[in-house]
Amino acid sequence: MCLFGCGGGGGNKPTPVPPASATSAIVYMGSGGCDALHPDCKDDAAAEHVIQAVELTKNGTVKPRPDLAKDIEGMPVWMATREPQTKTQKRCFFVTRADTDDLVAFVADTKGALAGPVSTVKSGGRTPVFAKATADGNVLLVANYNAPDGTKVSDGAAASSFQIDEDCTLQLVDTKYHNGSSVNPDRQGGAHVHSFVPARGGLAYACDLGMDQIFTYKVASNGRLTELARTATKAGVGPRHLVQHPTKDILYVVTEMGESVLVYEQLADGKLNLVETQSLVPSGASLEGSASAEIEILPDGSALFATNRGKLGSVTMFTIQADGSLKQRRQIEQPFGTSGGVPRGTALAFGGTLLLAADQDTSVVVGYDIAKDGSMTSSTINFTSGVPPHPAAFGMLPISSTSTEVVV
Repeated sequence: MCLFGCGGGGGNKPTPVPPASATSAIVYMGSGGCDALHPDCKDDAAAEHVIQAVELTKNGTVKPRPDLAKDIEGMPVWMATREPQTKTQKRCFFVTRADTDDLVAFVADTKGALAGPVSTVKSGGRTPVFAKATADGNVLLVANYNAPDGTKVSDGAAASSFQIDEDCTLQLVDTKYHNGSSVNPDRQGGAHVHSFVPARGGLAYACDLGMDQIFTYKVASNGRLTELARTATKAGVGPRHLVQHPTKDILYVVTEMGESVLVYEQLADGKLNLVETQSLVPSGASLEGSASAEIEILPDGSALFATNRGKLGSVTMFTIQADGSLKQRRQIEQPFGTSGGVPRGTALAFGGTLLLAADQDTSVVVGYDIAKDGSMTSSTINFTSGVPPHPAAFGMLPISSTSTEVVV
């Protein structure tokens, strides 16, 4: 059933829960440079351009893998994968280089090593900060954030699509530019496309932080984009990233400046209906000096996780109830120690039994064990070796002892 009624957001056909058979994984980490919430931070461009790797096992061991590191000669703020969906498709690994406005594609082997790059293409706009492949593995969707506010650049903020060839090379198919602004001149002086997420039924949703809008697109089989609808959020909240429930027509959106999770019912023709707002800020606390970042959902749709970075650094867990609504179950404050920290990058591993979070300030990665009932407890995983300075993104390549092609 859908939250407060059923809509036309791609139907309720269940999404298969990926297997949890992987017993180890290669975890790549990319730097996002210094976060604006920490003005005293020092950048190290040479080190920040290297994607570092560790080998992680399901029983909690971590082994740095410097032999797998890749210098991509740019800022690797986001990474995405394409697991083979056919016998002829190769396993792909994509990196967005935000400072050079392009995408780099690698072929990944069954042990997680990267070969290439096999393709380097312009991102279709400026400052690509997000990418994700469609379920069939044929199209890569990319969010181009655009230049900082106050910079006079036209046609930079955009939602773009790329054909993924069988050998992982990329071909630009379509770009839809966003133009507009909202009420916060320091953060919303122009359009800022922060994510572009594929969903069921050939739909995709682009969160525009600068315009305070969520764009709904139809993605054709060849990657062509058609805008279907726009949904305005409350002014000034800045929608950042979103996830879709695996079986219900519901979207969960994390807002960067609003520091909240918005729950939307998917309606016909791409329209969205807001049904719930959950704050990530403790009662009575100020939003100043903090900003929300990432959102994750378990493969079975039982729990949701969202992060806040800065003074109110935290990881918040919500139970997803039967109707798709949220109930806050736990909020871990200061996940990296005595300071709030900057948990900008997170990732789920091993079928959703482990949540990783990286501190963009101190360059430490911590883990949380996720139980079958969705409860979250600190794991033994806590490491700095093999981590780039100011980590902001994860790229996960599972290794299985029983299969050469594992999808998580």
